[in-house]
Amino acid sequence: MKQFVKRLACGVLAMAMIGVISGCGQEAPSTPASSDRAPIGYKAIAAMNASAAEKADRSVHTMSREDKIGQLMCIGLEGTTFDESQKKLLRKYRVGGILLDHDNMESKEQVRAFTQGIRDTANTSSLMPPFIAMNRERMQYRPSLMLPWTDPKLLSKQGLDAVSSLATRTAIEMRDLGFNLNLGVMVNTHSFYSYTSDVDRAARIGETITKRYAANRVFTAYQYFPGGGDYTVPGMRIDASKASLMDDDGRVFAQLIDATRDEHPMIMVNAVKVTSIDADHPVSLSKPIITDWLRKELGFDGVVITDDIEVGAAIAGMSIEDYAVRTINAGSDMVIVCKHPKHIKDVHDALTQAVADGTISEARLDEAVRRIMLMKFSNEQ
Repeated sequence: MKQFVKRLACGVLAMAMIGVISGCGQEAPSTPASSDRAPIGYKAIAAMNASAAEKADRSVHTMSREDKIGQLMCIGLEGTTFDESQKKLLRKYRVGGILLDHDNMESKEQVRAFTQGIRDTANTSSLMPPFIAMNRERMQYRPSLMLPWTDPKLLSKQGLDAVSSLATRTAIEMRDLGFNLNLGVMVNTHSFYSYTSDVDRAARIGETITKRYAANRVFTAYQYFPGGGDYTVPGMRIDASKASLMDDDGRVFAQLIDATRDEHPMIMVNAVKVTSIDADHPVSLSKPIITDWLRKELGFDGVVITDDIEVGAAIAGMSIEDYAVRTINAGSDMVIVCKHPKHIKDVHDALTQAVADGTISEARLDEAVRRIMLMKFSNEQ
């Protein structure tokens, strides 16, 4: 009898195991889809044997909405040390980029410690590594910190070899200090900061600088689309037609888009108005200029970044929150918010609310984040 009970128990157990195995077999088809939707960290995706484009797609598919919104922001920080309050800021808003300027820099050792603190915090907090940026061409010269940037017009006269040499040395220096993004190059031909008034030469200089930086794993951003005037003058208005702009700085951008596509440069926009194309909005809020002209006509599919939107909002006479939402919907992918913690919070809250209520669509959010992540993964290749 005991033997019979033992055999019966074994039989029931065997049937149960068959049922479990059979059940797993039936559920198997749904497992990959469920796994595909599970969040995967940046480091795991970066380690995948896949192209930068595939990694960017994977990131967008698995990132939380909170992480995506953070990627839209490039913020300034106060002080010369990456302290606990700044660590909390990075962890809370999960930003896509950090911009440092003269006030953040004292010496090579101090800057290295600052940028290392940013990277370490992102790493230990499982954040997407941020761009760490400066505007190299406009940094005040400090012998203890970095090489002087030659006067642009003088550098242009010295020839492309001189441009290439300086760009190589400063890119190596930036990388050594912990930076991976130069928010230059000035490719407009009408500014005090311009290299030349010759549009074809301006394009060659921009291409040379961008390729030398890219060779040393530092991205660049071209200033300022679409040109045709001095975009460093606040409130500038330009009345030139699109056709005349395409014979001017517009041609510089068109050539650079084709020549440096593989280097993934950004293009920067600001609050100048081009009234012949959009009389009601500055470039950074103009869908006809950013989306229709820059993207659809000229074929630029990289990251569009604003200049400091604190300045842009003041010039446009609107809140910084409204400005941030409207520039994303116009076609910008990242907004720069310089330094003020309240403004950083206000912009983050506004973007979060805009995505939640559909003012910024999920598709538009994903489009912007994919471009940002494609840049970041291309620097890992």
